[in-house]
Amino acid sequence: MKVLITVLYCLGLSSIVWQQPTVSYPFLPFASSHFQLQNLNARMSDWKLSLSKGNINIYTRPNPDSGIKEVRITTEIKSTLTGLMTILGDVQGYTDWVYKCSASKRLKTISEQEFYYYTQTDMPFIIKDRDLVVHSKQWQDPNGVVHSRSSAVPNFIPAIDNMVRVKYFESNWKITPYDDGTLTIDYTVKTDPGGNIPVWIINLAVTKGPLNTMEKLIENVQQEKYQKAENLGYIKEK
Repeated sequence: MKVLITVLYCLGLSSIVWQQPTVSYPFLPFASSHFQLQNLNARMSDWKLSLSKGNINIYTRPNPDSGIKEVRITTEIKSTLTGLMTILGDVQGYTDWVYKCSASKRLKTISEQEFYYYTQTDMPFIIKDRDLVVHSKQWQDPNGVVHSRSSAVPNFIPAIDNMVRVKYFESNWKITPYDDGTLTIDYTVKTDPGGNIPVWIINLAVTKGPLNTMEKLIENVQQEKYQKAENLGYIKEK
């Protein structure tokens, strides 16, 4: 039982080894059929509130492609768009706020809006640590909403000894600015840490990591280096 509790505590589903491509609703082509839209609406209604703390709400739903639940987080914060997107792009700083993140670095920068990065996640002593390689893109749509989408690219760099490479990770940020300086965040993620961890254990711990990560993000984004960061070329503030 003690081992099980340790696993549940530490897993917290590094699911938020964060950032972002579910083929999500903002990107359906206008030619999508009525059936597709009905199916989309049904999927959106599947979210069930699993945890609420302050203004952070965490929802889960079954993943049709695996037994591991998808996670959705909604909240609002006071920040500039530039500040929030700067901290999300500051990969080296992930160890300060991403749950159980023990190492992080950028691997390749394509542009201000596209890059590849690498993270390691500290797991309980009885489970091998995980590492993840991600391709991430960011943009602002005509309505001023900022999106960031990411997915795992496990073969981008060679595997590392004594690590389990996460092969499946997809996430999406939707960040909406308001005139009073408030940003609403809608973040979704689905992932599989791989290895032989029982699915039921992962699902029991699935909200811990996301809650811890979002709380730390809200705290850390207030730092002067983010709130006074140089304007990003693709961002237009509200």
